[in-house]
Amino acid sequence: MVQHTLVLSTAKISLPDSVSIDFVSGLINRGLTQVEYFGCEIDHHCDIVSEDMEAVTKEITYIDMHFDSDTPINYEEFDQTDVFNLATNLLGDCSPEIRKDEKDITIYL
Repeated sequence: MVQHTLVLSTAKISLPDSVSIDFVSGLINRGLTQVEYFGCEIDHHCDIVSEDMEAVTKEITYIDMHFDSDTPINYEEFDQTDVFNLATNLLGDCSPEIRKDEKDITIYL
């Protein structure tokens, strides 16, 4: 199995008490997200966020999606639209574990 991480971002939003697949898919489908990272599994979130960006990240909601595949993915072949399509397809294909804190969402597929 190959582990992957997809990180989307949007302007900081007020998260509902219970975040659902429909909520996340809605953000993606309405064009409210952008791709921050798509690649191999990240060990630590600080690996992609520098100290200089800490102040900025307080005003951003991150959606971290973690998933496995049987084969490697050539990340460079994906444009932003392809990544959004992959994200919505992954969300629709399973019953993910969704966690949230006061501003960010983490999804294990």
